[in-house]
Amino acid sequence: ETYKDFFEEGLEEPKNKFHYGLMICTNVESPDLIFAITLGKSHFYVNKFIERDFGIELAIRIAKEETTLLKKSTYFSGSKRQEISSYTTFIKDSYEPGESVDHLKLKATDNELWGDKNIIFADSIQMDTEVTPVGLAKIFNQIIMALAEPQSIRLPKRERVYDDSLIVDLDSILFKALKTMDASLMIEEFHVYGVNFCFSFTEYNYSIAYKKGKKSFYKKSLGGGIDIKSISEYLIENEDVENINDLHVSFEIEDKGGKFSKPLKEILDIYIEKDGVHYFLSNGDWCSFNQSFLDYLKESLIQIDFIQKDLLDENEYQVWAKDKKSKIDSGMPVDNKIIYREYYFNQKQSADNGYELLDRELTLINSMESNKKKYKLEVADLYKDEEIIAVKISDKEKELIYNIEQSKDSLELILRKTIPCDKKISYACLWFVFEEKLERITQRNSIQFLLAIQSWKKLAEHFNITPKIYYSQHINK
Repeated sequence: ETYKDFFEEGLEEPKNKFHYGLMICTNVESPDLIFAITLGKSHFYVNKFIERDFGIELAIRIAKEETTLLKKSTYFSGSKRQEISSYTTFIKDSYEPGESVDHLKLKATDNELWGDKNIIFADSIQMDTEVTPVGLAKIFNQIIMALAEPQSIRLPKRERVYDDSLIVDLDSILFKALKTMDASLMIEEFHVYGVNFCFSFTEYNYSIAYKKGKKSFYKKSLGGGIDIKSISEYLIENEDVENINDLHVSFEIEDKGGKFSKPLKEILDIYIEKDGVHYFLSNGDWCSFNQSFLDYLKESLIQIDFIQKDLLDENEYQVWAKDKKSKIDSGMPVDNKIIYREYYFNQKQSADNGYELLDRELTLINSMESNKKKYKLEVADLYKDEEIIAVKISDKEKELIYNIEQSKDSLELILRKTIPCDKKISYACLWFVFEEKLERITQRNSIQFLLAIQSWKKLAEHFNITPKIYYSQHINK
């Protein structure tokens, strides 16, 4: 339509023709065991009905890790979300903490059984083989036997949840979280369908609707942007919408008429802890991290020096706060009217252990650019011996993660000299004060918290700064 004026009159409108097909193969003795051979773009249509971890599950049993040529990963730590990497050589076990592998191109260990050509493993597999359709049964049997073998690659990855009752529970928790805006959206720039990458180069207008069967109700336009606030408002406006799986988002290309829709769950991003396990959404499926993912993360975090420090005694704080409040109320001269715990704790560290308070640096940051909208950024709380320290007294996950992210942001601004700092910094420290008694930071059972620390650690090490963690127990609370 865009280029129609460039064609001669009477010329037949050019069209792209895509030929595709699907061969479904069932096991005679086990009818529920089904393999699908996709030809052309048919994988886009069967993608909803496959076992998404099939390809990677096969790879960790039959592949030779050192032959990796291509790897696509999703990252759950740091600012990087997805990455495609190619290799001339690959070192065994060289995965980043917080990395989940979704796609691999490499050779099989047993060349006689699988051939000596590269195989692509993702949610499906692609093999270059001379086998005829009649001979596929042999390969299917090889795959079935291989999937029963133990894993040979220590690959960090996500694992899909198949328990229907658990999925219902997680959906219910998610639905409630959306109403309170306790989730986020993640529209990926590219997706994997089968073994193929599909990149997005288009800006869309969005709308949301409640869908039952083929009919849509309560359709609402969201314009050129979509955020969790608009989703929350939609649910509050339409109280009879009760199931997250009935909500769909439409993506429309402005002025071109192109349009498609997705279940809302496919673009949601949330972590839910249930019965000691952490779950998250991936393309609309509930998943958890496998043990290898957790092991790589733990191995990285235990490298951070974890140092036990002075206790915070709630009784002593309450006496101090009561005394200071009494002085304030009676009009007696005091340095300031601040009586919250972190101020008391920081002042005590300054008086007892010689730490420098960084209140003035905070004031400087707030007044740096008067012609721009101001934002509050706590550079740090304490400084001593080339060590910049952020203190947080809380057992609430959101507050802790916010503190870590703020510390990471301020550290980067200082080290990039975006904000002035006349102090030498060789160490970056997070000082946590918990009621929980810990011997090491990985004892805290929060995957989001640990991933946030990993992101902070990675940034510090990028600037050749040594990360540390201080820990004080909060007693008599």
